[in-house]
Amino acid sequence: MEDKSQRKAKSSRIKGKKITDRERLLHIISLCLSVEYKSGDPFKVDVKNILNNLRRYLPHWKILEDFTLDAEALNRIASIISLQGNWIINRSTALYVDPLLIELHIKMIDTEKLVNIFSKSWHPIIEMEGLSKKRIDEATEYWNQLLPLDERRLKLPTPSTALGSTTLQELIKMKIMSNESFNDTLHTFWLKLKERVSDNEKVSYWSFIVADTYDKTIYRAYLTSFLVTYGYAHMEINRVEEEIFLIPYDNPKENVFTEQSVSIPIAIDRNLWKTKRKSDLQ
Repeated sequence: MEDKSQRKAKSSRIKGKKITDRERLLHIISLCLSVEYKSGDPFKVDVKNILNNLRRYLPHWKILEDFTLDAEALNRIASIISLQGNWIINRSTALYVDPLLIELHIKMIDTEKLVNIFSKSWHPIIEMEGLSKKRIDEATEYWNQLLPLDERRLKLPTPSTALGSTTLQELIKMKIMSNESFNDTLHTFWLKLKERVSDNEKVSYWSFIVADTYDKTIYRAYLTSFLVTYGYAHMEINRVEEEIFLIPYDNPKENVFTEQSVSIPIAIDRNLWKTKRKSDLQ
């Protein structure tokens, strides 16, 4: 008969074995989950070996938690087997050929036949050219025949125009100047922007500058650029949705030229104006 100390040592070994097997069981579940959710190769899981281990662990389970983990492991193994089946179906449907088989097939082909295959399928896209001695001599002769740079430079005559004077009314007729100063024009345009925004914080750039004619649209875009430059308004650009907004300031900012600024070119052609005008009318 076994004494008390022997039974205690045996119980300790059995208990230690339970803990080790449970850790291995958890490792199996973790391995299957990793392959399943990370789209790994399902054939890297040794299903046969894992099933043999689960069969060996089964007699040691005594509590409900152990049987639950065992069932979870079997469920994950079933998922791996399903992934292996899908993998085979997908590869066969896509006419997949393993790279090792291709390499083996190439090694078995006769050298002369392989050269013929490459020569028929070879379509070079790069061409190398080199300078021959003849081309170098031609280039040298060409440069030697050229006149000196001072003699080749064209001396264009300076146009002579008679100086004159013009009146303010003539400049207004030529639309170079207006009756009101540019600052007044800019201030009035800024007030129109604030009225357009009203309760909203911002307004679409295109809906604000687009007018009934192309020339007026260009003029409004021109004034808008000065509003942003001189600190009357801020331009907000949403690059993800490709939208531009204008946000007027309550009061013009001071010392705007002391800050580092970024130029934002916005091209406006007639086709773009027609598109924006049409969408604005809708």
